[in-house]
Amino acid sequence: MNAVTEICQKFYPSEVIEFSFLDSILQQRYQKDYKTFQLMGFFAALAIFLACMGLLGVSTFIITSKTKEIGIRKVNGAKVFEIIQMLNVGFVKWIAIAFVIATPLAYYAMSRWLESFAYRTELSWWVFALSGVLTVIIVLSTVSWLTYRAARRNPVESLRYE
Repeated sequence: MNAVTEICQKFYPSEVIEFSFLDSILQQRYQKDYKTFQLMGFFAALAIFLACMGLLGVSTFIITSKTKEIGIRKVNGAKVFEIIQMLNVGFVKWIAIAFVIATPLAYYAMSRWLESFAYRTELSWWVFALSGVLTVIIVLSTVSWLTYRAARRNPVESLRYE
């Protein structure tokens, strides 16, 4: 740096020489994207948490409203697995519909966002498939847990006041 400064001062004595490194320039340019990424990550985690809480509330409400139906089915010989399967099918249908609507929208939004970068990566199908599978696993585990608790109850308790 000293040698370059001396040569520049020799030819351009009135100019002020300022050095900057390429890594610091790139870091400054992508600082805004990094902060946006952190903020998006925080809000994505918050949205997932709120969605899980909403799912828990909706599934609790539906299972509570179907307690008598579950009791009648148990009295008539339904197994716990059959009751869990009955209630899970409805939730999986809604998840499938939401996935079909959300996937093209997310693909379009991500493609538009990635166009602004000089070096871009291609979107892979497995990212969307993985998100759908994880969503189904979360929904099925939540609903199955609540349904299992309701199906294990004594049917006499739910039918007593009928």
